Amino acid sequence: MGLLVLADAAGAQEAPRRTGADRQVVVQLAYTLGEAHALRRLCAGPGESTWFGRMQRLESQEAADDAARAQLVESFNAGFAARQAQFVECSRRSRATERAVAQRGAALAQRLSADPQP
Repeated sequence: MGLLVLADAAGAQEAPRRTGADRQVVVQLAYTLGEAHALRRLCAGPGESTWFGRMQRLESQEAADDAARAQLVESFNAGFAARQAQFVECSRRSRATERAVAQRGAALAQRLSADPQP
């Protein structure tokens, strides 16, 4: 199945303090990035890393400790595996699904940037 494992981000910034609800949005965003990564790789090839790179940035900005990092990686991998199992080749449907997933990810990111942090 080829699930991805993220390396520790060197020089990670201090993670923002998030409420429980916002923390769940971050986990959902990681899942969405995993979905998008699997879908993009179908059409662009295994070397494509746009969404994986965004996940690495999310991890470096949001993972306050090893437990948080593990939760984000697990969520990313679950999203990746779900879409990899659903789509086995590049198609109009897979590209449309990637666009929809990217829109959902943008909405989640917007929600996080709009929410004031304690």
